[in-house]
Amino acid sequence: MMWHNKYRVTIFLIACLITCLFPFASVSAAASNGRIYGQLLDGTNKQKVLLAGQSVTLQMAEDQSSRDLKTATTDAQGNFSFDNLATDKAISYAVYIRYQGAQYVSDLVSLASKSEQQVNLTVYQATQSTANIAITQATILVREPNIQSHMITFSEVFAFQNLDTHTYVGSLNASKGKPNALLFSLPPDARNITLNSGFDGYQELQVDRGFATDAALPPGNTQFAFTFSVPYSSSTYDFSYTTMYPTVSLSVLVPPDVHASASGALNAQGVITASDLHSYRLFKADKLLANQTLHTSLQGLITLQDTSARTSTPSSSTNSNANTILLIAVVLVMLAILAVTWFLFSSNRRTSTTKKGKRDEKRNGQASKGAKMQAKTTKEAPSDDRQQALLQELLELDKAYEAGTLKKGVYQERRNKTKARLRALMSEQETVRR
Repeated sequence: MMWHNKYRVTIFLIACLITCLFPFASVSAAASNGRIYGQLLDGTNKQKVLLAGQSVTLQMAEDQSSRDLKTATTDAQGNFSFDNLATDKAISYAVYIRYQGAQYVSDLVSLASKSEQQVNLTVYQATQSTANIAITQATILVREPNIQSHMITFSEVFAFQNLDTHTYVGSLNASKGKPNALLFSLPPDARNITLNSGFDGYQELQVDRGFATDAALPPGNTQFAFTFSVPYSSSTYDFSYTTMYPTVSLSVLVPPDVHASASGALNAQGVITASDLHSYRLFKADKLLANQTLHTSLQGLITLQDTSARTSTPSSSTNSNANTILLIAVVLVMLAILAVTWFLFSSNRRTSTTKKGKRDEKRNGQASKGAKMQAKTTKEAPSDDRQQALLQELLELDKAYEAGTLKKGVYQERRNKTKARLRALMSEQETVRR
């Protein structure tokens, strides 16, 4: 009986193990039945030529990372195939090839809904001629200057168009002088260069007035983008840009807080709202030839001297605060004098009401004098309110300047005007009292 129970327990454990293993085995089998196949076509010859003996690579992307998975060689008909692929919905595939120096990549493919899919890849014959290359749209975006590092960052985006049936493929070989490659201009003091779209899988080389890359331009449209920074040491920075290729349209976008002016073919177009929902001053030029240089002057930049002056302002700020406190003390003394005068006037008026004859005349005289003083006091009351408002305005200007929301020139100009109005009001009050 004990042996029988032990036997049943063993059978039960084996059954559980089989039950647990078989679903995984079936899922694993189902997850590896994917297939991607296609043909490698020659676009220069209208896809009529099938390219045999070429190495095509399958790349797998998963969890924001990618890696080369398999390589296949095209047969006599240009066919290639990749079998036994996972069909998990979190996995995507792409087919790519490097042909005659240019890289061609297919769109991403998921096998989650359809386990077998065809992906054809079109390539083009290479050329080193730039005769059919132009920039349809060049956009230069100027970022807000960094006050701490005294750097200005620029972002440049280029939409190239290749009207040829061949792919332009440049060479970085500079043995015969400047390399015959795709060229981009940069200011002489450019640094922190970051290459974005269009440059993946290619190399770059620094050249005079910028850099060169062996990135390819297949027929149609191709976009390139990169960023860089330049230092500035004065309140004005002259940004120069040279067109390396014929350009249909060039746009320079400057933040509205930065004063800017352009020269040459660039014309001011007012303030616009860009696709990032920010406002910019737009300067635009159309139909530019190669090797044209355009300038954009950025003005009113905060310099190192301005920063050091701002850090040394506590003493001047203390002096201005002391002057403000002194003015408030003077106003308080004047108000006290007015209060005492009013009290004496009231006392004399009560005493004069019990007298006769000539004292009545004096009473009348004092009453008229008191009326004049009362009128004067009534007239000065609004002046005191204006004086308090001007003093408050001075305090707000000091706070705004110390907080860095006002530039030095604007702060000094507004403060001088407010102080002039305050002095004029105090002089007017002194004249009225006399």
